[in-house]
Amino acid sequence: ASAEVITAHGPDTKDRFFSLRQAVGARHNMVTVMLFLLTLACAHTSAIWESAPPPKVDAPLSTVAVVSSDKRCQEYANALAVEFSMRDGVVVAPEARTRLLLNLCRLDVSTEVDVTQTYSAGATSMLEQRDQAVRGHGMAVLTIEVDGQPVGMLNSERKRVRMVREGDPSHLHKRSYIRERVVADVVDDLAQQLVPVPEVVRRRWYKNPEPGTARALHNRAVDAERSGDLATAIQFAASAVDADRNPRTVAYLRALQSRYGDTHFVETEPSD
Repeated sequence: ASAEVITAHGPDTKDRFFSLRQAVGARHNMVTVMLFLLTLACAHTSAIWESAPPPKVDAPLSTVAVVSSDKRCQEYANALAVEFSMRDGVVVAPEARTRLLLNLCRLDVSTEVDVTQTYSAGATSMLEQRDQAVRGHGMAVLTIEVDGQPVGMLNSERKRVRMVREGDPSHLHKRSYIRERVVADVVDDLAQQLVPVPEVVRRRWYKNPEPGTARALHNRAVDAERSGDLATAIQFAASAVDADRNPRTVAYLRALQSRYGDTHFVETEPSD
């Protein structure tokens, strides 16, 4: 009788045992992964602050007049007047003491076609793929005058690109969209240089990094950026890339360069 019981229940018991082991193993692996992710999450936090850089030109900007030097700058001038009218503490008036003169403007929108030819192995047929890219490029120089005297000059240059399928009926609409966005990008950059709007900055912050490591250098770069010492922030970010070149360190360095390095100042000729 006992032999019959073993024969009847032995295989089921073994299957349940192996199923239990597999379930326990899977649960153990899941717990391990969760602990690993939790450890990574606890290794860093975020530094968040508001950045309000000072104006790049020392001039009375409570009331301004936006002026276009020629037809090429008219589109930028119209957009800049609208942008300033929406910023607190700024009034756009034609007879203002401070004049913002737009000159040396450029706005180009072009469509480029990239052709890719692919030959299949062992066959004479060829597959051709055409991709269209709508590219926009805009720039403008802004002269700030007070009572008819120039007190400073700024410029901005921006680019945009958008891929379009060959034969897409919305091609003209996308060209128009790229044109509008390039103008808006240039205008927003110029306005931000003159009447900055506070921006919320969020950066990764590592807890207790080893001194001299890429993470420690990254933290020092964030400290410098938060204090407004942008040149030092870029230096520490570059050192972090040298210590450990990875997508995260490179992205932070490029973010600093893109945010603060795209602003160029046009020096005025020294007076005799």
